[in-house]
Amino acid sequence: MIIKGENDVVIGNAGETKSFTIAASAKAFKVLSSNIYKNKIRAVVRELVCNAVDAHVLNSNKKPYIVKAPNQIDPRFIVRDFGPGLSDEDMVELYTTYFASTKAERNDQIGALGLGSKSPFSYTPTFSVTSYHD
Repeated sequence: MIIKGENDVVIGNAGETKSFTIAASAKAFKVLSSNIYKNKIRAVVRELVCNAVDAHVLNSNKKPYIVKAPNQIDPRFIVRDFGPGLSDEDMVELYTTYFASTKAERNDQIGALGLGSKSPFSYTPTFSVTSYHD
């Protein structure tokens, strides 16, 4: 989703201007990972399923993605899409970076903020991702 906007600028009494920034800190990561979601389980499901839908759009894939709910035998929540996957480099650089997204210049994608893939952190301190690239 293409998001249009400009950086906000603060003008002080002295006429100086300063753009807003964000300091990378444990507190910032906690706010972005956990505190932005009121219903954490619903957010994780929504964000990961939306990413699966977006992956299918990239490949024009009509095959259904798979969502597996946890149960007493297997406590994992799994979303399996059949999109292009992420390369090793994208997994390291893109997937682990807040506000980084491959969707920022596309209007046929649901996401674009680079936050949804990190939503599992709102519910659990660790999670696993398997990418089937190409």
